[in-house]
Amino acid sequence: MNFVHKTWYWMLVAFITLGLIASCGDSPTASQPDELISDFDVYYPNEDTEWHLWQTGMLVEYDFEAIPRSKYAMIELFRDDSLAIELTEWFFNEIGSETTSLQIPESCGMGDDFRIRVITLEEDTGYSAQFSIDGYYLSEFVEAPAGSFMMGSDTTEWAHQSDESPVHTVTFASSFEIMSVEVCQRLWENVMEENPSTFLGDSLPVEYVNWSECQEFIDNLNMVDPDYNYRLPTEAEWEYACRAGTDSWFFWGDDNSTGTVGLYGWYNPNSDASPQNIGSLEPNPWGLYDMSGNIYEWCEDVSHDNYTGAPTDGSAWVSGGNQGYRIQRGGSWSSQAQFLRSANRTSLSETQRSMSCGFRLIREPK
Repeated sequence: MNFVHKTWYWMLVAFITLGLIASCGDSPTASQPDELISDFDVYYPNEDTEWHLWQTGMLVEYDFEAIPRSKYAMIELFRDDSLAIELTEWFFNEIGSETTSLQIPESCGMGDDFRIRVITLEEDTGYSAQFSIDGYYLSEFVEAPAGSFMMGSDTTEWAHQSDESPVHTVTFASSFEIMSVEVCQRLWENVMEENPSTFLGDSLPVEYVNWSECQEFIDNLNMVDPDYNYRLPTEAEWEYACRAGTDSWFFWGDDNSTGTVGLYGWYNPNSDASPQNIGSLEPNPWGLYDMSGNIYEWCEDVSHDNYTGAPTDGSAWVSGGNQGYRIQRGGSWSSQAQFLRSANRTSLSETQRSMSCGFRLIREPK
């Protein structure tokens, strides 16, 4: 080999060596292939083309038999042949195939033409069949146990209002599941493809939605979830869940000082004149957030001037009363402390919107 050829040879070796060193750093990044080609198989999703975000995880199986073992790999979600999100970090694969449980992030939303891609550090790739995401991430649901409680308040309670009487016993023969937080704007947008809120933010509660629009949202959600039906809480369910076994003014006790109220609820003194991200303060004893403050929450019930004749089994009170007006509960970012009490109630026309009102959900198995 002459001098010129030797020079070019060693320059090429050095270039390749530097390239390999660079590719093996702490955070390797694989480039996107120009077209969807596969060096090995990804087995899930296969025949089942639906991926529901409310499930706890889905299994992805990929086969390494077609390529050398002991490869660094990463699992990614592609949509329309473009990278949507990295589902895992780089990991060392020591076996010929792997089965991994994954959760599609809420940020991916819904749609068609999704694929799972497994890529190695050496850029060997495998793609799943195309599939659709037909579901939504709905946050956690908390089980409210069967039991009884005293609903309402009497004249001895601070800031008592006449529509909170008479105090009466309500008994739930069975448990129910209630959403741990309010419906956020990202969830509303994924379902309704628009956002009516005045204060914008993915993790802010959706507001400026009337009772009828909440029903439309629920109808759309019920059409796509194969496992659950959703609805608004009854007023009795809401207060039972808010109290969480307590009988005090608030679920944390009778302390109405600014410092204490501000630990649990966004209201006039601490909200900076706007709603705040859901679930960002302390929960009640059952793990429910924002039951006091942040936004008022729609209930299923028609408004009544008091509890005379109210159901005692926790069902919605929809007969009689002020037809066309529905109950709201919990107080909001603009409220004073007395409106955050567990017994406090108000109402609004079911066609009227408010920048201080949103909702949360009850779910029941289909």
